[in-house]
Amino acid sequence: MRLFRSPRRPPLCLALESVCLGALLAVAPAGSAQAQSYQTVGEGLTVGRFVLYPSLSLEYTRDSNIFYTPSDLPGTGATSSGIVVARPRILADLPFGQSRIRLAYAPFYRDYTNETFQGSSRLNQAFDLEGLIRSGGALTIGIRDHFVRGTVSLQDQGDRSGLTFGLGRYSTHTPQMEIGVNSGGRQGFSLIPSYSRSSFTGISESVHYGYTTRKLEGRYNYRVSEPSTLYGYYGLERTTQTQAGTEDVGIHSRSFGLGIRRMVNEKVVTLMSVGYQALDFEGGGGQNFGGLIVEASASLQVDDVTRIEVAALRQPYPSVYTNKSYYIATEGRAHVTRQIGRAAYLDATLTFQESLYAAPQGTTARRDRSVRLGFGTGYQFLRSLRAYLGYEGERRESNVEEIVGGSSIDPFRYSVNRVLFRLEAGWL
Repeated sequence: MRLFRSPRRPPLCLALESVCLGALLAVAPAGSAQAQSYQTVGEGLTVGRFVLYPSLSLEYTRDSNIFYTPSDLPGTGATSSGIVVARPRILADLPFGQSRIRLAYAPFYRDYTNETFQGSSRLNQAFDLEGLIRSGGALTIGIRDHFVRGTVSLQDQGDRSGLTFGLGRYSTHTPQMEIGVNSGGRQGFSLIPSYSRSSFTGISESVHYGYTTRKLEGRYNYRVSEPSTLYGYYGLERTTQTQAGTEDVGIHSRSFGLGIRRMVNEKVVTLMSVGYQALDFEGGGGQNFGGLIVEASASLQVDDVTRIEVAALRQPYPSVYTNKSYYIATEGRAHVTRQIGRAAYLDATLTFQESLYAAPQGTTARRDRSVRLGFGTGYQFLRSLRAYLGYEGERRESNVEEIVGGSSIDPFRYSVNRVLFRLEAGWL
């Protein structure tokens, strides 16, 4: 039962005909954290060969349930709190020839206004690296790295989560390289090695788990037209899952499939891939998985001021529950943004997710359903000053029933309401 997350790939964007709308959309809360690290709308500061984008973001969130406390459990109550975040960022862009390197360092300070709870680490670290090196010949090398360390909610950590409690110490490091060779004409080959290591320790020391993953993927690319590429892929992955109180679990994964992506200005705007993935577990006593995986996304520029993005995903993930080795996440998302006048915009997001767990023999499979609705408005006061005010509501329930005090309850049902205000200043 993975909490909501953005798809693994960066958000799929369409080049906007309106420059003003493009600037305002950079404030919108959609998209992965790594992709947001590189969002810029201004010219930046030129320092030697570098272009620098220093900025500062101040946020205040009112969260009704910071621990994702279940609604039905008797004797428990949700803990609400204000959350204050100060996030300076320095983005350095170094273009050279047809190549470029970008570095982003964005540490942030997070504190809670509820006096009964204090996060274990107020200062958090976040670093991103992205590089694209094109030689004069057929070789292209892409590099990417993402590093985060601090206290975060499970909501923020992305994959590798089947749990619902709230806060803890979290770290992740995910370097990746893509080596592409253009064999001439329309054909090309890519080799993508990657490494990922993550760990989560809850506020309670009894909760601890982590993943270490090594993956190698090969692709054959065929350019159907200038913006469109058809590709076939095959990937091998080895993961070690560690968890407090249990033996390590080894997970072997192999996947293959076909996909097509359409590129505009080096940003993917439509993508569709269909394939097969197998997960084989060593240790833990869980079941293996083999089945269909799907990822699709598209952007539609309705007119000069309106954009619609839709995405769908079906993907298996290892579960941290010892009697449920994996779960299948099926997710759909829609995001609508509309410019109002020259300096304001409205946006709304709706996300639905269903997580189906592997069922031990003779038992009913656990099924979780989650819905998240968000909407807000942003305003660009100056080129270097903008603000955003939004609301987000999240609900989850499952088909699990437990008898507590003579009543049947769902121990995984929860609800969260959040109101966010963000002010950003600097070279954005």
